Amino acid sequence: MRKLFQGAAVAAMLGGSLAVPATAKELTWGEHLPECCSMYAAALKWMAEEVDKRSGGDLKINVNWGGVLASVGEVPTAVETNVIDMGNVVTPYFPDQFVVNNAIPFFWPQPKSQGELGELMLSWSEKYPAFREELAKYNLKMVSVRPLPPYGFICTSPIRTLDDFKGKRIRSYGVALPAMIEAVGAVPVGMPDVEAYEAMSNNVLDCSAADIALVAAFKLDEVAKYFINVPMGASWGHILVINQDVYNGLSDSQKEILDAMKEDHLAEMLRLFAEAEVNVKKKWKDEGTVEIIDFPADVFLDATLGNARVQEVRASWKGRAMGAGMPEADADAVVKELTE
Repeated sequence: MRKLFQGAAVAAMLGGSLAVPATAKELTWGEHLPECCSMYAAALKWMAEEVDKRSGGDLKINVNWGGVLASVGEVPTAVETNVIDMGNVVTPYFPDQFVVNNAIPFFWPQPKSQGELGELMLSWSEKYPAFREELAKYNLKMVSVRPLPPYGFICTSPIRTLDDFKGKRIRSYGVALPAMIEAVGAVPVGMPDVEAYEAMSNNVLDCSAADIALVAAFKLDEVAKYFINVPMGASWGHILVINQDVYNGLSDSQKEILDAMKEDHLAEMLRLFAEAEVNVKKKWKDEGTVEIIDFPADVFLDATLGNARVQEVRASWKGRAMGAGMPEADADAVVKELTE
């Protein structure tokens, strides 16, 4: 009996050592989005699976969906204080906390694509110390980024002229987007994206700023049947972050795997968005459910870029960034790279 017990104990120990590496680390991710419905979620699931696979189980990311651990407004503090290890910071929701890292939301409309913005976000973090230092103030370290695709407006009624914008209540956030909405005569309504469906269903909103893929992901095409295609350009989106102390506690091999996600996660997310947009456009056309209205680009750009408040917002970021400690030359370089 004693030999049998000893044999079972040895087998259990061997089995355990084979199943879980001695240095295995599980990171807790608090995600405000639901698991079901977006390319962001799909890319995050891919990243978690890829980290597990590349590390041979030595590093895992346990994703908790739907804001159960932290709402979108709580994520930065939750990661900073290590209530959760990782999460996504929707920077336009925190223009005063993340002044430097909120560069892009001050510059709508602008000409960059989703992929171009993603690469800019990553390169700025490497080239200009103020981006990293601002995150470090809150004990945060960038893991990767979630740039948004070019935005338009999903609306409950058609908008074909500037007059059609007058008085429309449009979901908004950040700094430049409200100014741009006001420039065309509409009314910005501050609201997270996850609340847009109910707000349009109940006639609280007439439109929501969104990209085509996310319109379908959040099922906004069930309650609004007109997508207004305007030359707004892509926008900032989210910075995926990890608690700096947690990152410092990882092994070198674990850090290497997580660091590789900067480019790899971005590439997978861009692939998912491109695929989804093609599929959604085809579905809308085949089923006749949503009309895509190509709003005159010159009319929209004249109304927005020619607006004094829009230009005031664009000019304000440099001063804010310098006030937060960014050298003037770096701020000028960021503005040039973003707008040319």
